[in-house]
This record gives sequence, structure tokens and C-alpha cells, in this order.
Amino acid sequence: MIGETGSGKTTQMTQYLAEVGYTSKGMIGCTQPRRVAAMSVAKRVAEEFGCRLGQDVGYAIRFEDCTSPETKIKYMTDGMLLREQLLDSNLSRYSVIILMKHMNALSIPMYYLVYSKVVQPNERI
Repeated sequence: MIGETGSGKTTQMTQYLAEVGYTSKGMIGCTQPRRVAAMSVAKRVAEEFGCRLGQDVGYAIRFEDCTSPETKIKYMTDGMLLREQLLDSNLSRYSVIILMKHMNALSIPMYYLVYSKVVQPNERI
């Protein structure tokens, strides 16, 4: 998906996916380039979603996890998603993962390689 800065790629798409039922089988994860971005976007989406931060909408950054068992939309840094993938190679807690194109151009092929192994055997997708 391509869109101008401020068009809602990060804040609106996750909410649309939640509204149409993609959270029925897992969370919606969305990567962010920096810790502050993950926290501020999660706070804004929680306000728009009408919930407290950490309930339906949360974030995970290094040394801080502001999520709960009820979390439906989770914003996180790229490193946190990679860490989760090391613990659960199928990322089974997620129904959707949005990888934002903010990543360093050199790391993009590595991310696609790692996550393509998740998508192929996952029958839920």
C-alpha cells in the first residue's frame, strides 16, 4: 500500500482490519521505526478506538510491554517482532502483520525472507 504521509496507513488500516474481523483469530501487529513512534501511534489509536492504552490497543518496545490478553492491535519496533519470531517461529498470536517500509533498505530482504517462512505453512492466512 502506498500513501502520503499522514494518510492513515499506520493508524487507520489497523483499525479497518480490526473492524472487519481480522482480530477473531489473532492480533494485528504493525511495526514502527522507533520506540517513540510505537508508543505515540498506539496512544493515538487507543483514543480513536475508544479504549485505554494497553487494552484493545497496545505497544511493545524494548524493556516495555504495554499489552494485555485482550489486545487486538499491537504496535512494536522491528526488533520486538524479530524477538517474538525467535520465540514463536509461526507468530501464531497474529492474524495480520503489517511491515512498514520505514526499515533500513538493507534489512528489507532479510525481513521478507524470515517472514515468508511464516506465511507459507500458516493455514490461517
